[in-house]
Amino acid sequence: MTYERIGGEAIANAAIDDFFHRAQDDDLLTHLIGPVISAGARSFMAAALDLDNDDEARLAPALAWLSDSGPEDEDLDHMVGHLALALEAQGVGDEIIAEIADRAESLRDAALGVWPDEDEEDEDEVAA
Repeated sequence: MTYERIGGEAIANAAIDDFFHRAQDDDLLTHLIGPVISAGARSFMAAALDLDNDDEARLAPALAWLSDSGPEDEDLDHMVGHLALALEAQGVGDEIIAEIADRAESLRDAALGVWPDEDEEDEDEVAA
């Protein structure tokens, strides 16, 4: 079943719709989420919510949107914050929301070629 861990497709769709309403009202996200929601942005949110689905055909549009739009850490933080509020409104628990936030970040990092180990190595080199 799709979106099983968050309670099903109806909850996922309601959370995605709520997320986009919130994101469209956030001036900090207008450069990513405009008045017309792109299929890629919707694919990213759906992929982030579907914790147990790593089907490449499903992930490809999400990764392409992430690669094209290149959200910065602050952008992703705002997006995840809105998504967390939307999921809370649907009764999704904090633990699952944290997993979704981690998945969103890992999808963004994979699309942009950012790997956590590289970031840590770069910080170590600067400190030395």
